[in-house]
Amino acid sequence: MLKPDLYLSSIFEITPDILKDMGVVALILDVDNTLREYRGKVPYDGVEEWIAKMREAGIQLIVASNNFTRSIQPFALTLDLNYVAMSLKPLPFGLRRALKILNIDRDKVAVVGDQVFTDIFGGKLNGFKTILVEPFVREKGYFWKIKRLFEKPFISRYDKGDKK
Repeated sequence: MLKPDLYLSSIFEITPDILKDMGVVALILDVDNTLREYRGKVPYDGVEEWIAKMREAGIQLIVASNNFTRSIQPFALTLDLNYVAMSLKPLPFGLRRALKILNIDRDKVAVVGDQVFTDIFGGKLNGFKTILVEPFVREKGYFWKIKRLFEKPFISRYDKGDKK
């Protein structure tokens, strides 16, 4: 339940061909440290181009974040993406709302994020495929250091680029 189907360095390593091999036609994307800096306002360099490449390949995209609407809505609108704020990952409610918006069978959807206990566990609880990416920037503060410390033993067992 805590092992992703695929572990990569960043979203930029996710390609339409990889998704096709996985049987994925839609992605539910985490926001903070996956598409932007934690609580940032703008996407990381290259995110808009990556999204355009996914759309060109026919991949449907939606963002799902545990953050509040006031933070997620402007960011999602900047990228012209649907969104689910306060998704409460790993609980199933927000990811199920995202699936309903996508209107696709769950076995054709992957959750992409940088956290094992929210993104990956939440995706697995919902029966989605999962892709773990490394955070662009390590967060500061004790909460994040402790959270990442608990993730470390699990991540150390994953092989980058290895499909389950």
